[in-house]
Order: sequence, then C-alpha cells, then structure tokens
Amino acid sequence: MITSSERTYRLLEAQVGLRLAEVETPVAVIDLDRLDANLERLQTYATTHGIALWPHTKTHKAREIGVRQLALGAAGLTVAKSGEAAVFHEAGAERILMHYPPFGEPKAERLAVLAAEGLELTVAVDSVQGAEALSRALARHGAHAALLVELDSGLHRTGQPTVNGALAVARGLSRLPNVTVAGISTYPGHCRGDAAMVHRQILAADELLRATRDAFIDADIDCRRISGGSTPTRYHTHETCVNELRSGTYALHDRNDPADPGVEMGALWIEVSVISDAVADQVVIDAGSKTFTSDSHDDGGNGVIIGRPDARLRQINEEHGYVDVSRDADRPRLGDHLQVIPNHACGCVNLHDALLAVRGGVVESVLRVAGRGVIR
Repeated sequence: MITSSERTYRLLEAQVGLRLAEVETPVAVIDLDRLDANLERLQTYATTHGIALWPHTKTHKAREIGVRQLALGAAGLTVAKSGEAAVFHEAGAERILMHYPPFGEPKAERLAVLAAEGLELTVAVDSVQGAEALSRALARHGAHAALLVELDSGLHRTGQPTVNGALAVARGLSRLPNVTVAGISTYPGHCRGDAAMVHRQILAADELLRATRDAFIDADIDCRRISGGSTPTRYHTHETCVNELRSGTYALHDRNDPADPGVEMGALWIEVSVISDAVADQVVIDAGSKTFTSDSHDDGGNGVIIGRPDARLRQINEEHGYVDVSRDADRPRLGDHLQVIPNHACGCVNLHDALLAVRGGVVESVLRVAGRGVIR
C-alpha cells in the first residue's frame, strides 16, 4: 500500500508539462524564476558585505531549494529540528546550524550520529542544561559540535536577556566535553513595522549583541561567530555586528513578508478554483486552513488574491475559503482559477507533501517537501 504522501506526489508528477490553468487544485506553486531571483539577491548582498549566509530551511523544507542556496554561496543551512538536520545532511549539506535547544536524549543522539558522520554541526542554546545531553551523546560517538549562546534581543521567546546571563551560560558550556563555544546568536523576530521602525529596532537589538561580544572577548571566550537576522531585517545586517545571517522567508516571501520593493511578487502562491457562487457578493474557493494555514494578518484577511485587489479572502474553514467580491467588478465564475499569496509561507508549505515548480506558467517539476512534519 502506498502512503498518502506518495499518492500526492504521483498526482502532482502527472501534471508536469501542463499550464497552470490546467492543473488540479488546490496546489502550492513555486515560480522557479522568482525563487532564483530571491536567492541570488540576498546571496549577492551577503557576499558584498562579507556576511556568511545561513538560510533557514524552515520556510521551504525542500532539499532542492537548500542545495540551490548552497550552490549560490551559502555558508551552511539553518534548521529548527534534528529531523530537519538529517533531511538536509542527506541532501549534501556539510554545515548545519540547529537554532533550537535540543532537549532530550533522542534528539541529542540523532544530532550526534550526524556529527559522527562528518556533519559540521552548530547548535544554539540558552542554558547549560540544554547542551548536557548533546555533550554526552557526542562523547559516546567521538564527535564534536560548536555551540552558540542565544540572546533574547526583544522577542522574549528563547535566549538569555542579559550580558551576564549569556556569559554565565558560556562559562558553563565551556566545561562540557565534546562541545566548544563559538559565539552568540539571536533572532530579532520582534523587528517589524515600517522601514524606519525596523531600522530602529534592529540597531537597538545590536547593542545587546555588541555588549555581549565584548564581554565574551574580555573573558577570553570565543565570539568569532555572531549569528542573527531575519527576513524583515536582512538588508540592515551590515549595520550590525552580525556576521552570519539567518533569513528564511526571503526564499519565497508571503503576505506578512512581501517581496522586495520593485519586485512584482514572491515565488509562492496557492492555485485554487472557485467551487461555489451561490451566495450574493461571495465566491467560495477549494482551499482553507488545511491548505493556507490559519496564520493571521494585521487586517484580518487570510491571503491576497493576485490580480484582484478588490476581492478579499475574508474567512477560511478547514477546506473552504470565503472570498468577498462585493467590490470586484469582474466577479470570478465557477471553475475559474485564482492565485492566493498565503499570510505565512513557512506554515503553509509544511501542510503540503510536494510543490508544483513552474517556469513561464508551465509545470516543470515537482519538489518534495522532504522536511514536512519533521517536528522532533
């Protein structure tokens, strides 16, 4: 018996060569030309400023995209979970940063096995306890990992909020076997808003990084690697002390992190069909929260319909999307295809076993979401 994932892959593979208007919906679509442009643009920025780019694979979870990022010059790949590390190591990544504390013996064991196989492994932690199991597992396998001490620069999720707290963790980590403190990291996910606000926020976050770096150096603790960044702050990285940039959504873009100014749109959308027009001023599409995710947007909508600024995806159920067309002079008809940019690319892609890769409006290939559902 084949798995549902394999069945989906076969269905999508059968659509290679079709034009988008002919494909079965709903389906997640990646435009390969836009993807390449996104990847090349940030890699050029990073190279120009002497910044090592470590793309976060949580956005696309696809081996082919990770391999392409490396081929363009990325120093390594970032993952959130040990299972994702395995996926991209198997794809050929030689250097991986797991920016998530690996609590528990099973996770530590998986990471240690990868390191023993030759993976150059880095792990970000914000406590000594978070690294103890990893240290033991690495010792059993005769392997090694670098550690970054994570700082909370304003998101208030994980990370040490003070210089002294980070310094205490670093000193504790330095006493563990088979691991070495290599620097510090942060995720400035709180830096959002208009351009001026993002700029102010990232420079404020940088003050904590600089102070911690100086404290590490004064204490004779290695701090050559300073990892940070996000998609909203990526082009401000050269104004900070960060020398390793972790950006994820830049590969695809979404509604919350739209394409760069002057760029028409991102590389990801959901191709959907109108399946009902029975209610006045409304059409219903064949995709809901199981296709887009239920991630929010400031205006309360659930996605942007490309080419239809007067139509609004105002509500979603599990399998249905309610589109308000009361102001749309060209009301979509039953069976029409629409293209919807989701609010959040990372959560959206994780719902799909595979993605249709298109070029010039024609399906060229199918990309497996190899890291889908890898939450451990």
